[in-house]
Amino acid sequence: MRENRPRAWYKRLGIMIPPERVESINFETKVIGVYLEMDGRGFHRLRRSDFVLMWPIGLPDRSGKQIYDGDILDGSWLNPMTNELVKKLYEVSYERGRYLAKLIGHHPYGTTLLYFENERAEVIGNIYEDHSLIAEKGAGQ
Repeated sequence: MRENRPRAWYKRLGIMIPPERVESINFETKVIGVYLEMDGRGFHRLRRSDFVLMWPIGLPDRSGKQIYDGDILDGSWLNPMTNELVKKLYEVSYERGRYLAKLIGHHPYGTTLLYFENERAEVIGNIYEDHSLIAEKGAGQ
C-alpha cells in the first residue's frame, strides 16, 4: 500500500517522526499534530515551523521500501567489464515541480540525475539522521 502521508523531522529534538505518527497538518494555522512521547503526553499540536516535512515520491526502492524526499539511496552497481563495484549514492530532492536523485560527490557529467532506476537503488538513510553517509562520499570523490 502506498503511503501518502509525510514523515517529519522535528528540528527541536533532532528526531524523525514516522508517517503513521503524523496525525494532522494544518497549513492555515501552521500547526502539526503528532504522536510523540514528551512531557508525559503522547499527542501534541506543535508549530509547523519546527518541522521539515518529507513527502513520499510514490516509488519504492528495490526492497519495496517507500522512497521519501530527503532519502539517501545506494545506487551502486557491478561493472560487468571490470567486475568492480561502482559506488554511487544519491540524495532525493524535490525541485522545480519534480523529484530528482542527485549524485553525491563529484561526477564528471554533473551532479543531477533526472532519472534513476528505483529497482536498483536502495534507501540507506536520510539527510537529517545520516550525515556521515554524505560526508563519507565527500565532494571530491
